[in-house]
Amino acid sequence: MRILIVDDERAQREALAGFLQSLDYDIATADSAQTALAYLYRNPVDVVLSDYKMPYMTGNDLLMEIRQRYPGLVALIITAFGTVETAVEAMKAGAWDFITKPVDLDNLEAQLLDIQKYLHGQKPDQAPTIASEEGFIAADAAMLTILAKAKRVAVTNATVLLTGETGTGKEELARYIHENSAHRKKQLQTVNCAALPANLVESELFGHVKGAFTGAASERTGYFENADGSTLFLDEIGDLSQDIQVKILRFLQNGEYQKVGSSTTEHADVRIIAATNVDLQLAVEQGDFREDLYYRLDVIRFHIPPLRERPTDIKLLAENFLTDFSQRHNRNDLTLTPAAWDKLLSYLYPGNVRELQNIIERAVVLSVGSQITVAELELPERKPIPGQSASANLTDAVQQVERDLIARTLEDAGGNQSECARRLGISERVLRYKLQKYHLR
Repeated sequence: MRILIVDDERAQREALAGFLQSLDYDIATADSAQTALAYLYRNPVDVVLSDYKMPYMTGNDLLMEIRQRYPGLVALIITAFGTVETAVEAMKAGAWDFITKPVDLDNLEAQLLDIQKYLHGQKPDQAPTIASEEGFIAADAAMLTILAKAKRVAVTNATVLLTGETGTGKEELARYIHENSAHRKKQLQTVNCAALPANLVESELFGHVKGAFTGAASERTGYFENADGSTLFLDEIGDLSQDIQVKILRFLQNGEYQKVGSSTTEHADVRIIAATNVDLQLAVEQGDFREDLYYRLDVIRFHIPPLRERPTDIKLLAENFLTDFSQRHNRNDLTLTPAAWDKLLSYLYPGNVRELQNIIERAVVLSVGSQITVAELELPERKPIPGQSASANLTDAVQQVERDLIARTLEDAGGNQSECARRLGISERVLRYKLQKYHLR
């Protein structure tokens, strides 16, 4: 593995080079970001190990250039300024991780071993196949990469945005981040924004004082107060009204909020993890979501792929659910027939992990013999369109018509998305969203 060390301090540069050469790595050095870019233009490199504070171009400036020119290249940042802001900047710029000075050589060696495994398609040590202690199970390469990055982000206080379809495991990833953070001694606070009664959203989130409104017989604490010193997971944040969005924006800006009916400003130390299954950028464009809040939330983003794109996870999760539900329902002898496994692995899972979980539990409860058959899985014969529910209703019918119309128009336009959007009378961004939603190419 070839490593390029970038540092304007000669002593530091040579010390790191000597140490890494003793580990049999192929080493090159550069005394500035500009020199590094010139070297990368002519020479293949696997890893860039760069100092953060350098004249003219910082380590982050170098990172952003690398991300644009060499997206497959792995970069580590070394900094004497181990702050949350530095870590967030490094992660946003595309760093694998950041290392504080003085450099812990054992930690650096471990990081490079993980990177070497990653480059060779192996699973890095930071992303175990089964993270059972944090409640997250994964074997898919994309998910292992997400878990490895999530563990590194967890040690900061950076706001995190989780995106992905319903049932993909956004709450489990939020819990994984919390359990690997400094806040893990306090319980994660979780709120489903879509499930809050419209007239009580503000009270539920921020609390209220006695007499604030009819029925407020006593003072009430809200989720933000309960999450003081911990993590607050705001699921389905895209469903909140703009009035509430303003209040959350204020909290993200200065950590302040007010209870309903009170003029007193409250403060809380809360790390925010938000999640949504909708395209927030599209919601901003359509005026349904505040742009300033979107950018406050979108500091570190993780997109969880749907289960149908993670075939190795289907089997691992199914085996785990089978073991769990067999024990829970006193059916410890249960297995699946080969045909049932084939059916399970080929299904599209519009409901993702949550649907798989329900399928396995239902099969365990209803099975007759010692093996679960295809019939006992009770999977729909027609593979549903991703994003639709399995039931036949008006929404399904409308979506089917919309999907067919877009597919025909795209074909008539020769695959030209601009022309397709023009003919449909929608923006290209909306078209891209629809193409992604219906998995059209």
